[in-house]
Amino acid sequence: MRTDMTRTARLLLVLALSAAGAGAAAGCGSAEAGGTEPSPRSDARAQQVAKAWDGSRAADRWRAGHRLVAPPIGPLGQNVPADVLAPLGGLTQVAGNGRSLTVVAHHGSCDDGPLVDVLETSDSVVLSAAVTGLHDGPCTSELRGKKVTVKLDGPVGDRIVLDAFTGRPVPDAAGAAPAGS
Repeated sequence: MRTDMTRTARLLLVLALSAAGAGAAAGCGSAEAGGTEPSPRSDARAQQVAKAWDGSRAADRWRAGHRLVAPPIGPLGQNVPADVLAPLGGLTQVAGNGRSLTVVAHHGSCDDGPLVDVLETSDSVVLSAAVTGLHDGPCTSELRGKKVTVKLDGPVGDRIVLDAFTGRPVPDAAGAAPAGS
């Protein structure tokens, strides 16, 4: 029962953070189209997350199998535009050779879809999700999830896979290998 409550609470947190990000993406008249390059803000955040986790006690505890670890860095606030940074929905697949990851990234109905950038360190893989190509005009406020595969320079190995937005390990989804185990 406790596992179900923990899973439900985690799902509700991810959905709430995702809805906040998608709300910014799906809003009408929300400005110019985004590019396919990560914004300087998302790159800086990925570096902050990597620095906080790499070599930390939380990282050691996570690798030891403790999944309720207090993260060494907090999540971003809700006022971050989704074309800058948005939370991930979960890790769905790790390639057999460990050199690519598939994650669910969210976007709205008035954009060209999600993109995911990668920052690799010796101890972590930090994923920064955002939406690209925001369009003006009438939009529905639905949240769409899309699987995005990212290529890594080296195998995941025992590195922790982190979400730049939440500052936490990317949650596992349906049958994926645990992120960073």
